[in-house]
Formats: sequence, C-alpha cells, structure tokens
Amino acid sequence: MNILEVIEARRTSKVLGNPDTAPKPLGHSRDSIDRLLEVAGNAPFHHPSAHIHHETLSSPVPWRVYKLDGNGCRRLMQALSRQGGHSGKIPAMLAAAEFLLQVSWLPDRITNDTEPVENEELFSGDIRNMEHIAAASAMTQSLLLAATDAGFRTYWSSGGVLRSPEVFKHLGIPADEILLGSVFLCPQDVGDAEVKPGKFHDMRGSLDDWSAWRDMSI
Repeated sequence: MNILEVIEARRTSKVLGNPDTAPKPLGHSRDSIDRLLEVAGNAPFHHPSAHIHHETLSSPVPWRVYKLDGNGCRRLMQALSRQGGHSGKIPAMLAAAEFLLQVSWLPDRITNDTEPVENEELFSGDIRNMEHIAAASAMTQSLLLAATDAGFRTYWSSGGVLRSPEVFKHLGIPADEILLGSVFLCPQDVGDAEVKPGKFHDMRGSLDDWSAWRDMSI
C-alpha cells in the first residue's frame, strides 16, 4: 500500500482474548518492532525534553516507549491478577496481544529542569508541554500506521490500570513520565478472541464537517 492507502486502512481494533487460554506462538520478532519504532521516531518535535528525563534513556525527544513482547504481556497479565483490584478489560487485551508498547511523554518541570520537587503538579498547562504531547502523539500515530502496514491489528488505549504506579514500577518507567497511551499490537488471526472496532470511526462526518477553505480579504 502507498501511504494514503495505509492511513485509510488504519482502524482501531480492541482484541479481547481468554486469559486462561495459551496464545498462539508469536510470529513477529523484537527487531521488526524496533524497525517500526525507528521509522515512527522520525515524527517532528518542537522542543527538546528537560534534562531531568535523560538519565536512563538519553534522547532529547519528548517521548519514551517501553516494550513488551507476547511473553512479557502474559507475565504482566499475571502480575495484575496477583495484585488484585479491578483491572477492567486490560488482562483480556494482554492475553491477546503480540506486543504492548507503553508510550509516555516527558513534561517540563514547573519549577526547574534538574531536580524533582515533592508535591509538585505533574506539569504546567503551557505551550511547551502542549507541543511535547503533540510530538508524542505524532510519533504514536506514525507507529500505528507502520504497524498497520506490517499487518497488525492496532489499538491505542488510554491505559486504565496500565497507568498505575504499580505497573510503572513493574516496567521500570520513571514516575515523572506521563502515559500517553498503551499501544496493543495483535495479529490479524486472533482465533476465537473477541474483536471490538472503534466506536467513533463512523461519527467523524464528511470532510466538510470538519474543514473549511478560507479566502483572505485585506
């Protein structure tokens, strides 16, 4: 497919597997996922991230990605089961996933760029942080398109329990990063798993419902 066809073909696809049923063998390698991320990482960003975020992963881009393969997804599913509480549909999604990519964005500090501040708000609502979120979102959309082209079903989740401090600790995600989304990648053949399409896709209207040409008269 060319790029326009890939964009048109991308669909939200929530796959709910049976946590008690062993998944099919994985068909994609970690290297193939890293290649998708290398391409998606060409997304634009307007400002480098704060230096405080560069201690473990050193890139100045305002996003980070923490990667789990299918075996890691199942171990995370088991960890959620052991800790109890309400995990919603996340365990069923982890049961079906071939990969999970936890995408975070890196907020600027309110007070300074170098040291954590206790009881500080997560981020200030300013233009720089807005642009950090926009850049991380552009990277995530590029990832979804690359994964679509590679043959995956994709789902961008807001995270639910995957936003919790416990999961951040399991995955070694710094507490001062903010989850932008949990990206689930599933094969096309998901057996008897339930597949739910995106519920808002057909509500966006036509092009004329959300765009308009303007002629300048000065």
